[in-house]
Amino acid sequence: KATVSVLYWKINQGEMKMQLFDFTKRNLAANAEEIKKEVSSIVEEYGGRLDVIRKGGEGFDGTFGALAAADAEASFRSITCVLPSLTSGDQEARKASAEAKQELASMWSSAYSCPTLFKALQAYKESGVQDGLDEQDARLIDVTLGKFRHSGAHLSPAAREAFLTPNTVASQTGTQFEMNINEDVTKVEFAPSELDGLPASFIAALPKTPSGNVVASIKAPVRLPIMQQAHSSETRRKMQHAAQTACAATNGPLLDKILEARHQAAVAAGYENHAEYMLRTRTAGDLKTATAFCHEMLEKMQKKLKEEKEVLEKANGGKPVETWDVAYLVEKVKKESGIDTEALKKYFPLKQTLNRILDMYADLLGLVINEDPALPKWCDDVLTYTIRDLDSGDHLGSLYLDLFPRDGKFGHQMMLPLAPTFTGCRPACCYMGNLSKPEGDEEALLRITEVTTMFHELGHVMHCLCTQSKYSILSWAWPMVPWPGGVEQDFLEVPSSMFEQWALEEEVITQLSGEVDGKKIDLETVKKLNEKKHELDIVALYAKYYAMAVADLRMHSVAKASSQAIYRDTMKELINVTLQEDAHPAASWYHPVFGYDAGYYGYGWAEVYAQDLFVDFKQKGLFDKETGRKLRRTILAPCATKSAPTMLHDFLGREPSQEPYCIDLGIAG
Repeated sequence: KATVSVLYWKINQGEMKMQLFDFTKRNLAANAEEIKKEVSSIVEEYGGRLDVIRKGGEGFDGTFGALAAADAEASFRSITCVLPSLTSGDQEARKASAEAKQELASMWSSAYSCPTLFKALQAYKESGVQDGLDEQDARLIDVTLGKFRHSGAHLSPAAREAFLTPNTVASQTGTQFEMNINEDVTKVEFAPSELDGLPASFIAALPKTPSGNVVASIKAPVRLPIMQQAHSSETRRKMQHAAQTACAATNGPLLDKILEARHQAAVAAGYENHAEYMLRTRTAGDLKTATAFCHEMLEKMQKKLKEEKEVLEKANGGKPVETWDVAYLVEKVKKESGIDTEALKKYFPLKQTLNRILDMYADLLGLVINEDPALPKWCDDVLTYTIRDLDSGDHLGSLYLDLFPRDGKFGHQMMLPLAPTFTGCRPACCYMGNLSKPEGDEEALLRITEVTTMFHELGHVMHCLCTQSKYSILSWAWPMVPWPGGVEQDFLEVPSSMFEQWALEEEVITQLSGEVDGKKIDLETVKKLNEKKHELDIVALYAKYYAMAVADLRMHSVAKASSQAIYRDTMKELINVTLQEDAHPAASWYHPVFGYDAGYYGYGWAEVYAQDLFVDFKQKGLFDKETGRKLRRTILAPCATKSAPTMLHDFLGREPSQEPYCIDLGIAG
């Protein structure tokens, strides 16, 4: 352990050049016993290294540097314990992994709430002896002390206990909440006639009962086509009801327990509520600002929302539109305007589309991205890549793609960091998707929405793999992993949301699409896709999103919350949507429990910034390499080594503006 620490600091000071921490040697498919053994070892070694600091660490290297080194190694080792909970086909491994993740989260929570450790670090900061430190060292000091304060290390013993106890309850309950969603296998049985409107190949690929009925999962690759294409309104209602009641009995009470515990902790820390506590670490700053932003956007959308609702009612023969009819009617209107999203799938085969997106990113950012089958995997379906710098040839990191749903696997879309960036270690990450599986022997084809999702998630990948940080706490992370790190939460989505804007640009679609029978997608369709990219998006997406963001803020700003009632009442109040009886969508909503608590607004907040960044590419060329390199240099590479406002100003040269976002959505003025 001492040798590792010495080597780490010699590398950090530029005395050695080597990759000390080799991710290719990590165990990514650990069984339950291996997970238990590894987590015990991590906790023991991490605790021992912190004891050295507590007993009198001297100078930067003996205080902040020593803590950073301990964090880095523990973070690097943690993925062996964390990954199986999201990917393993072995239920025992998933259970052991979820418990290990909780143990690691508790380890870091205890470390960063430790008053003795905080005093040792604070003493060095106040000593004034900080010669020879660079910008990242100074940032490390500020971020680390800020995390200690946010974790209650500065509180009195009684207040700290009142803060930590409910926080532990919330964290442990959240682990069970996540497991319940991952383990959920809710399915809906339909007679074949109830799926009229769906392609025969889609129906043929679904499981059947002995009587010949079709069994449909509520996972997105099955649920969304049914909601968009099934002619029967009752079929769509049944599917929506199943999705919105999934986990309600188990996770509904757990979510309310989490919300109450978080409120108790926030009050103990001196805040009015959990929302105020969380927002102090974000660029929005406070609950009033975040809430006002959501209401402002909803207000700007009212005129267009009314117009779009009228379009859907007309498409529905003048009859009232139920919530389960929206996706179907949107598809119907788009088809009538010449955009058949189902027919367009044939131009976007998965592997070709994926490789072309990666080629675009590589060319724009100055990277070399090559498939590398030799990297270790946890599942045969996983694709693996190595990323290098185009100019220097330096190894930048490793990319894993786990794209298709499986029972027990994480059920949403996300980018999961597998290894942080720090001196001696290059990052690794995984795009964990739930895309449409191949139908029969055919190659997997992507819907336009899935292409857009791929641009978004691979945008997170570029942010992670381009990071240049000496310290793991300043590299790319979010609370789906237990180790500390990452940018401000409401800046996290900025690069990915900006890259998402490429997806429906005419120039990009033309380059991205493949040939069918020797013909590429026709230019008129390409033009329509771009012109109508936000057609009916306010009624189908954005109004609901901002209402959900307000519901999240409300859940986290009261002492004792009924999450089901708050969600239901907020939908009715803000966008006049009535949920089905006993529906509880928040019971299967990952975001408020993991990392986006009082932070769901951050997607819209970040998209405002993202659209402003995208203006530079629109003006100078979507594939302008100079602008791409500037983006990598000022936004991607710094990651958390700089504050979000500083990075935005470094790229824009001015304060950001809402105007490009509002113009793009058609709600300006």
